[in-house]
Amino acid sequence: MEKALKPLGFKEYFVYGLGNFASQLSWTMVGTYLSLFYTDVFGLTPMAVSLLMLVAKVWDGINDPMMGTIMERTHTKWGRFRPYIFVGAPLLVLFTILTFTVPDFGGSAKLVYAYVTYIGLGMAYTVTNVPYLALPAVMSNDPKETNRLMSAQMMGMTIGQILLNLTVLPLIEYIGKGDQAAGYHSTAILLAAISLPMFWAVAALCKERITVKKENQGSIIEGLKLVAKNRNLVCAILYAMINMTGMLGRIAIAVYYYLYCVQDFRFITVFMMMQMIVGTIVMPFAPKVIEKLGNQKTAILSMIIQGGSLLILFFGPASSVPFVFVMLIIYGLGYIAGPCGSVMMIDAIDDYEDKYGIRNDGMAFSFQGLGTKIGSAIGNSVCLMIIGAFGYYGGVEMTEHIQFGINFSVNLFPAIIYFIGIIPLLLYKLDKPGYMDGVRARLAQKREAAGK
Repeated sequence: MEKALKPLGFKEYFVYGLGNFASQLSWTMVGTYLSLFYTDVFGLTPMAVSLLMLVAKVWDGINDPMMGTIMERTHTKWGRFRPYIFVGAPLLVLFTILTFTVPDFGGSAKLVYAYVTYIGLGMAYTVTNVPYLALPAVMSNDPKETNRLMSAQMMGMTIGQILLNLTVLPLIEYIGKGDQAAGYHSTAILLAAISLPMFWAVAALCKERITVKKENQGSIIEGLKLVAKNRNLVCAILYAMINMTGMLGRIAIAVYYYLYCVQDFRFITVFMMMQMIVGTIVMPFAPKVIEKLGNQKTAILSMIIQGGSLLILFFGPASSVPFVFVMLIIYGLGYIAGPCGSVMMIDAIDDYEDKYGIRNDGMAFSFQGLGTKIGSAIGNSVCLMIIGAFGYYGGVEMTEHIQFGINFSVNLFPAIIYFIGIIPLLLYKLDKPGYMDGVRARLAQKREAAGK
């Protein structure tokens, strides 16, 4: 390892952010429109979709830590993480296309097809994105640079979400010419194919500059135990999981709220991307806000903003377009905490390495992916169960009872989840001024001594 790492340049920040933009070309398509595709185009009931997503994410809960252990035991001249991004990206493209394909057969075989393609998509996403999320921990040992990398990937995410929400429905309509199945399929092909060179650019240009010796990694069982024993890491993972439960659960079914509660079709596309627009505007200020408040306080503030705005949205008039606009703008301000979860995880990994001499960053970030997927599964499944319990299915005549269920699912349920997410943040203990500076100074000395 180099004794002194050169500062990262614009190229590294831009290309790393491009990776999350590429992810959204597949994953926003899935996270935002797959539930609607399954219920209104593919022909599944909300309960069937809910069970499908839950089962798929349980499997993801198994293969994410497996991916982490594989990464930690990979040592190539290209690094531990980048080879998997290169290999996983084409698989992600393939399964995105297959997931948005309506097969020519029906009945139970059609449901099996949905299970196979969606589970395959989740596994391809794991192979690509677990190593992608772990890259900042090995690209720099400067916390300011790490914050900037995390902000760059969050910028990539929000810009990608804006682009997708702005273009997907018009593309489906334009390409499909009234045939929604053809529209979804062709749009998935187009967006997934665009993502491939972006992922490969990340694999080629985001160099891994911090190495971990094989003998310092311990066994797989020890790695699992170390994750469980690292209280601050567990708190960071729980925060990420709870945050994703609220955020991704809402994203997956928000379109139902705009279609059937607000019922102003002129603004559906704008509503779908409003919080992302605000998030993109505030994201460049995130590193400065975090430097001022710290990761913990910034994340708590975000949860209060997001939970509070959705609570007001639930009780407010859905038919008032200006009211919905304002509340979505306030909700979007919560994106200011975008980098916090990953930075808190890196701090917890560094702190544990300083204390015990073992660094299990691959497995730790696989648990972040696991937390995200569990959060997504819980959010998607519960939200779909709620609207199904209130009587919604594709083509049903809309009633006030169903509208209330959709409003409850899209706004009140995520609001409660966000407030619960404050609990693990209050238990996180690494945000004391100057503490992590000492940790990193000691780690730098140990690594320099080991490199001699």
